[in-house]
Amino acid sequence: MSGLANWVMKKRLNAIIGVMVFGLIPMMFWLAAAILGLVVLRKGVKEGIPVLAWGCLPAFVLWIYQGDATALMVLVDVMLLAYLLRSTMSWSWVLLAGSFLAVVSTLLQPLLMADVLNLAVALVQKVLVSEGVEVPDKDMIFNQAVMAVSIFQVVIAVISLFLARKWQAGLYNPGGLRAEFHQLRLPIAFSLVLGGMILVGESLGGSFAILSQAAIPALVLPGLALVHGVLAKKEIGVVGLIAFYLVGFFVLNVYFANVLVALCVIDSFVNIRSRIQGKASNSSDS
Repeated sequence: MSGLANWVMKKRLNAIIGVMVFGLIPMMFWLAAAILGLVVLRKGVKEGIPVLAWGCLPAFVLWIYQGDATALMVLVDVMLLAYLLRSTMSWSWVLLAGSFLAVVSTLLQPLLMADVLNLAVALVQKVLVSEGVEVPDKDMIFNQAVMAVSIFQVVIAVISLFLARKWQAGLYNPGGLRAEFHQLRLPIAFSLVLGGMILVGESLGGSFAILSQAAIPALVLPGLALVHGVLAKKEIGVVGLIAFYLVGFFVLNVYFANVLVALCVIDSFVNIRSRIQGKASNSSDS
């Protein structure tokens, strides 16, 4: 994909063609969003606006004819988050803003994607009935679908932005994204805000549940970054990462996200990586 990134950055027309083509290909809108993110990260919002405008055309067509505004929402989210990352040079701000975007998105989904959401609700009800399970209230299923779609869109936007940053680092700053990810750590204030969102969402439930659901991904990613950073500092390598993910998915299972959230919050207060000596340091001390 580095070849695609290099071609896109040669001139604006290439970026517009890339965004429009991948925007038209089913399930490839995330790649169109990554191209937009790369343009904004490297050249700024002024250069990104025309690319966004042309990229929104196929997304708008899909929304009108299919009722699915996901591609459109992801493009807009990436534009906003890429501008924020370029301005602040902080992934912490991106994650916090992404959580708020997910919350705001729940207010827009019923207006933008009502038909798709109602179809999803009908499908879920049909599946539950066929399995003999008690069917929850239609409004409850609808609200759950709205939250799931909103979080999905923001998660895809963040992934697309990571890909864009990876391209940028590969072209202009090799290894830059790896260093950024290994050092990703939420400030205490951010952890408190996101933790508060989880407490409020879990306590009040109902429409407030989106607060906790939107905050969890923003806490999980720094938790992963902490583990990656510690393993890199100890030069444990790929074997350690494979073992970590195997334990996480197959042993911890449903508690994996909870462990990562706890690690993220603890790291915000004590800065675990600064307290761990690298392998080289240990060797020199001995």
